Amino acid sequence: MIIVRGSQNLPPVLAGLNPATRSVVTIGNFDGIHQGHRRIMDLVIQKAKAVQGIAAVYTFRPHPQEALRPNYPIQLLSTYDEKLEILASLGVELTVEETFGPDVFSLSPEEFFTDILLGRFKAKAIVVGHDFAFGKDRKGDLAALASLCSEAGVELDIVPAFKIGNHTVSSSSIRKSLLAGDIALATQLLGRPFTYRGVVMRGDARGRTIGFPTANLKLENKLALPHGVYATQACLKRGEGKYQVLPSVTNVGVRPTFKPAESELPVVVETHVLDQVFEDFNIYGETLEVRFIQKLRSELKFSGIESLKIQIQKDAEQARQLLPQSAV
Repeated sequence: MIIVRGSQNLPPVLAGLNPATRSVVTIGNFDGIHQGHRRIMDLVIQKAKAVQGIAAVYTFRPHPQEALRPNYPIQLLSTYDEKLEILASLGVELTVEETFGPDVFSLSPEEFFTDILLGRFKAKAIVVGHDFAFGKDRKGDLAALASLCSEAGVELDIVPAFKIGNHTVSSSSIRKSLLAGDIALATQLLGRPFTYRGVVMRGDARGRTIGFPTANLKLENKLALPHGVYATQACLKRGEGKYQVLPSVTNVGVRPTFKPAESELPVVVETHVLDQVFEDFNIYGETLEVRFIQKLRSELKFSGIESLKIQIQKDAEQARQLLPQSAV
């Protein structure tokens, strides 16, 4: 997949492919690339093949809310790099990441359509979701887009809302499910488990001293799950396109048993891989992806180490019953 930083750099890229190349483009934040987003991408790819164009995504980095409301940062479902990886895996051929600044959000709907979609993307067709709006203050609605497309001879497809049961799939509904601890519903709406990914750091080795060594991750710039213990899968890369998937149990929180107060303690992600001899499983410095499967309980402060160990044993057994064994 071709990645272009800034739409002003797109025209020479398209010209380098083929001066006659036109795009089938969709526009949005696409946080999480959930089940609804995937239907949009499927249609973009399908239409691009039909018209011999390029399947393109126009998205923003950072998220517009971070630019417009910096004091209220968005809790992302996927990091920006994760989003790019997923788009590439779906078959998207071109992604343009736009810095959301005044030169973009000050454009009127007509200017956005003419300057960006026609002028830079050479749009042959546009695919958007049912709630799409564009231009300054989101004044451009679907009716306005349809009118502009009709005048310019550009095809327009509007993908309706996608529902699973009684739930409309959206990034906000997935955030709500995760924050409520309903991991199963969030997984269903996303189409895959919610994950944290990072390089395994050395901690204070306290878990090792009580018989439950952990891999510690720094919390990423994405949604912070409720403090608690989760049944998870620990995924380690083992060659190109291959991952070792191991059953694990993960604590997200501030380890209150070991700290006198938790008001300003940093949140840590600690994963204990089940049934592994840690001395033979040194993963410090490796990139670990933790997939969240089910919340087991909230984080608790215990009266002592022995009561904590007993509870961790129970957590591990419960996770072991829920999770499949390791696989590659």
